[in-house]
Formats: sequence, C-alpha cells, structure tokens
Amino acid sequence: MNFLEILTHTLPVFLMVGVGYLTRQLGVITEEAEKSIVRLVVNVLYPCFILTKIPGNESLQQLSVVFIALTAGFLLTLSGLFLSRLVGVGFKIEKKDGLNTFSVSTALQNYGFIPIPLIAALFPDVADQTLGVLFVHNLGLELAMWTVCIVLLSGTAKGAIKRLINGPTIAIIAGLLLNFTDFHHWIPSVAVAQKAILDLGNCTIPISLVLVGATLASVISSHKLQLQPKVIFGSLLVRFAIMPLAFIGVAALLTGSQELQRVLVVEAAMPAAIFPIVLAKHYGGKPNVAVQVCLATSLVSLALTPAWLLLGLHLLELQR
Repeated sequence: MNFLEILTHTLPVFLMVGVGYLTRQLGVITEEAEKSIVRLVVNVLYPCFILTKIPGNESLQQLSVVFIALTAGFLLTLSGLFLSRLVGVGFKIEKKDGLNTFSVSTALQNYGFIPIPLIAALFPDVADQTLGVLFVHNLGLELAMWTVCIVLLSGTAKGAIKRLINGPTIAIIAGLLLNFTDFHHWIPSVAVAQKAILDLGNCTIPISLVLVGATLASVISSHKLQLQPKVIFGSLLVRFAIMPLAFIGVAALLTGSQELQRVLVVEAAMPAAIFPIVLAKHYGGKPNVAVQVCLATSLVSLALTPAWLLLGLHLLELQR
C-alpha cells in the first residue's frame, strides 16, 4: 500500500465532513436539527454499531486483550495530557490564555468517527475484529476524558462518574458481556434483532461524519476566531510529531494483538477531536483555543494522516 492508496481512503472521509460543513452553513441542518442528530447518533445509532462489532468478536474473547486495549486508551490519553501541557508551557501558553484547554484539546485525537471508516477501508478482511478492539480502546480514552480532562477544565470532579454512563459505554459493556458468555446466540428472535441493529448501525458513519462537519461549522460561526501562532504550532507539534511516535512505539511493544496494533497506528495519525470544543464551552475552558487546535490539525491531517498511516503500517508490517 502506497501514499496515494491511503490518501484515496482518507479523502472520502474528509469530503463527508465537508458536506456536513456546507449543509450547516447553508441552513440545511439547523441548530435544533443538529442537537437532535447528536442525540440520535449517541443514544441509538452508535450503540447499535458497537453491538454489531463486539458480540462474537474472537479478538475480544481474551481478557488480556480487553484489559490492555482499555489501559492503552486510558494511559495514552493521560500521556497526551502531560506532553501537551509540557509543550504548552514551552510555547509560553499561560493558564489565563487557555493552557488547560490547549492540553485537553491537543491530547484528545479524533478517536471514533474518522478512524472507523479508515479501519474499514484499510483492513477490510479483519475490519469487524479491529473495530471491536477500537471501541474497547476508546472506552479507556473516555474514562480519562470524562474524569481527568473535565477536572482539568472545570476544576472540579463533581459528576465525573455520572458522565461515564452513556449509550456507547453501556453498549460496549453489554457487548463484552454477551461476547464472553455467548449469550447473544440464545436471545429469542436474535436474527430479527440482529438485522435491525445492523441496519441502524450501518447508518452511523455517514451520518456521524456529516454531523462532525455541521458541528465544526456551528462552532466556528459562533466563536470569533483569534489566531494564536503558539497554539497552532504547539498543537501541530504534539499531534503530528510527538503523539504519533508515542502511539506507534506502544503498538510496537504490544505484539500480542495485531488488532490493537492496527487501532493504535490509525489513532496515531488522527487530528485533534472536535468534541473538546464542546467540553471547553460547557466546563469553563477557552473554546477559541480548542477551535484553533481542531482547525489547524484537521487541515494539516489531509497530508500528514496518510503519511503517518503509511509509516506506521510499514514499520509494524501491518500492510495487507
């Protein structure tokens, strides 16, 4: 697999995000509709998608793989926070200027809606197994996000555990229980239920990518963008130099699961997530800083995401 082939797989993802951006700008997706779509994706479509990938997944039938994937997601996020803060201090981003927001928004890569279609495109023969491991990895990331990251932004740990109880988390835990017990084979009318869950789950990625673009357009239009070179260059240093090396290095050590290695290589190449913009807005951070981090890394990712994917897949000999 060469750079052009990987670029061919990544561009449609960003094009769907672009469609979402345009539809929000043109008013096709309104603010109220955007909120409804978020609830639909988080509470229905995404949990259904998860439940099509975890039950019956042979890669997740070993407790060691589940534990390592979960732990990797948690510890890599904490490492990202620590390294982002060091870079922020090095670039002289002061606390009053949004150092905490910089740390959180730079540490959290786009861990779901962009990696999912990339994994499906890059590893079609083992996509389901790899996606199951991705969801468990992401559960560890969300554990760090809803606890440590929120405390960093808001200055309080109040309500942290409650925020962990959401549709995707419940679906991951339920899916793992079904997978370990094989109970999903014994559920009455399982074939009918599986078909409905599969059809709903298949809607997740295109709708979610459009939603990502719409959310980005909404946030940009509602916040006056004040460019800070130290925020932009600091985030690019973390997201496309330091953290890719960290993710690929950890992947090289975890030789017991190729699925987890694939997940870490794809996550290594991701731009910063959009969701920290929302977190900054609701938990006392600096949304303008999070917007800059997201925009800068997303634009650069058009070239650097395929490059890091190619390098990571080559170094770990994961190319098909």
